[in-house]
Amino acid sequence: LHPFSLVKTRLQMQKNHIPGGGELDKIRYRGTLDAFRKISKYEGIRGLYKGFGVSTIGILSGQLYITTYELGRMRFKELNERFKILSPDQMNPVRNALAGGCASLCSQTIVVPVDVVSQKQMVHTGLRKGEQQMRGLAAIGRQILAEDGVRGFYKGFGASLSVYAPSSAIWWGSYGYFREALHALEGMAGRKRTNASGRLVEATAGASAGIVATVVTNPMDVARTRLQVDGLAKNRTNLRSTLRYLWVHEGPLSLMKGVQPRIMATVPSSVLIITVYELVKRLSRKTPPKDESQ
Repeated sequence: LHPFSLVKTRLQMQKNHIPGGGELDKIRYRGTLDAFRKISKYEGIRGLYKGFGVSTIGILSGQLYITTYELGRMRFKELNERFKILSPDQMNPVRNALAGGCASLCSQTIVVPVDVVSQKQMVHTGLRKGEQQMRGLAAIGRQILAEDGVRGFYKGFGASLSVYAPSSAIWWGSYGYFREALHALEGMAGRKRTNASGRLVEATAGASAGIVATVVTNPMDVARTRLQVDGLAKNRTNLRSTLRYLWVHEGPLSLMKGVQPRIMATVPSSVLIITVYELVKRLSRKTPPKDESQ
């Protein structure tokens, strides 16, 4: 799925006011498919995997994320049972969303530095006039450290939290909602719930949740990418000012740049993640749960 992430980043970094023509047409993309075609043609298949090496470090954040998520769900359930805030059915999507937001908050301590470095490699085309040769992980790390210190690795940290914490909360909250809604529709249709239908419901709910979370948070993701790659300009010092700049200078549609490759990457990854997650949960239980929301 890395190629989708690279194309998404290229599209989000593309400025509308820069004209095409000549050599610039090689790095001027009209959309997702055009970006895939031009990158493959002018940079080779390897061009679609720029930044892949450093992005694999982000795997470490997955363990932190899922551990925090499960602990959060457990704690929020205990709090609800203690203070009787909501009914169990009402609380399930709420605790999913809250735990997802907390998990994202913790995992971003690893994800942001990885993103800062990998995105600098992703946007390097080698086709711009005067563009330096792409450097390795160590060289980019030394440059960031020399120019901005340790804080440079956390450039756009606030913007990342503004993207991933809500995205995670929306994803898990939506997943719980869609799963219960699909099971309810299944019951209304008079169909008996089976293992196969349960897995299909989980996959469909996961994919749907991924689409919702992606579309809702895409404007903030565009602004985050600009902050982390371009740095802080005079008129773009934070997420809010960057969003305003994009709206005024590049138009409202600029806030949806890269949404198509994000969805194309999110849907299969959401299905895979939730399928494995639910499978591991089922295999880890000593006794069957009273309901699947536990």
